[in-house]
Amino acid sequence: MAVRRLRIAFVYDALYPEINGGGERRNYELGRRLAGRHDVTHVSWDYWAGTGRVTRDGARLLPVGTPRPFYDRDGKRSIREAIAFAARLFPVLLRNRFDIIDCSATPYVPLYACWLASRMTRTPLATTWFEYWGDSWADYLPGRPMVARVARWTEAGARGLGDVVMPISAFTARRMGMDPASPRLRVMGLGVPLEEIAAAPVAQDAFEIVFVGRLTGYKRVDLLLDAVRRLRGESDSPRCMIVGDGPDRPRLERLAAEMGLGPVVKFAGRLEADQMYAQLKAAKVYVQPSAREGYSLTVVEAQACGAVPVVVRGALSAAPDLIRDRIDGLLVDPTGAAIAAGIAYLRADPPRLQTIRAAAIRSARELDWDAIAARVEEVYLSLVDSPGTARS
Repeated sequence: MAVRRLRIAFVYDALYPEINGGGERRNYELGRRLAGRHDVTHVSWDYWAGTGRVTRDGARLLPVGTPRPFYDRDGKRSIREAIAFAARLFPVLLRNRFDIIDCSATPYVPLYACWLASRMTRTPLATTWFEYWGDSWADYLPGRPMVARVARWTEAGARGLGDVVMPISAFTARRMGMDPASPRLRVMGLGVPLEEIAAAPVAQDAFEIVFVGRLTGYKRVDLLLDAVRRLRGESDSPRCMIVGDGPDRPRLERLAAEMGLGPVVKFAGRLEADQMYAQLKAAKVYVQPSAREGYSLTVVEAQACGAVPVVVRGALSAAPDLIRDRIDGLLVDPTGAAIAAGIAYLRADPPRLQTIRAAAIRSARELDWDAIAARVEEVYLSLVDSPGTARS
C-alpha cells in the first residue's frame, strides 16, 4: 500500500551537523529517513550560506536569515536570538505550504510563531519537547527574577500549542504535567544510528574516559575534571577526552590546567559523528555529569559503542532512566568523588566491566532510528488525515 507523500517541515534554530545536540540530531536522523518517501525541509538559520548546498541526505534547507549567536556573554541561551528567529520564521511559514510542521519547543518563542502560522495556513502542528524546566528557571537565572518568571510563563503556555505534543521521554511528559491519557500526547523517544556506529573504526589514540556534549554550565564538566584529578593518584592514571564546544570551554580549560590535568585531559572540540563514535568505541567509560537532560542521546550512543555510561543522579535529568544501575551502566551521586568512585569500581574488575559493557550494547540494540522514524511518520499521517486538525 502506497504511503501518502507529505511535505514535512522540521523547525528548529539549530541544524546538524553544524550544531551537534540531541535535538538537531533527532531532526537530521528523522529527516534523512523520511526523505525517501516524503518531501522534507529543515526550516532554520542559513547554516549553508556560501556553500552552494541545496540538499543534504535528501532533505533541503529553507533558511530564514543569517545565524545569530546562541549564547550571551554570561553563557545563557540568548533571548534575542530566539526572538529574531521567531520574527523571521513567521513570514517564511506563511509563504511556504507544508502538510505538517514539527517544531522544537525550545526556545519557546519560535513555537508561538509556528502555532500562529499553522492556524493561519490550516497546517497540522506537532511540537517536540526535549525537556521542561518549570520552577528551575529561577535557579538558571539567579538575580533575574522577572526574566525567570517570563520564561516560566512562556514555557508553561507553550504546552497548549500544537495538535500533538511529542515529549522525547516519559520523564519530560511527567515534568510537563501532561495527562498520560491525553490524545494529544505521544512519547516518541530517540534512536541510535546502529549501522553508522558499526561502520565507524575504533580510534587508535584511545582515551579511557570520554564525555560528549555542549560545554555549558549545567553540563557540569567540572565534576568530571574533579573525578579525573582524584584518579590521577593511581599508578595507571586514565586519560580523558572531552568532545564538544560551548561558552564554558575557556573556563574548563583553565580549570584543567589549574588541576594539573594537561597530560591526561584533551579538549577535542567538535568531532564528526564517525570520529566521535570511534572515540566511544575505544573508550571504557562514558561520563554524563549533567544536571539537566530531557533524554541524553549520547548515553545510548555510548552504550551502542561499548563505553559503559556513568550517569549522575538528578531530579531534572532523564538520563538515569536510560540505564539499569550496575547492569548496563552505573548511577552515581553528582560529585567528583562519586564519579571517581564509579570509574574506579569499573576499572578494578575487568570481567565486571566487560559484563556491563556487553549488557549496554544489548540494551542499545533495542533502539533504532528506523523504528522511531516509522512511529513519527504514523503520527504525521494521522494528523493530516484527521478531520478538524489545525482548524481550532
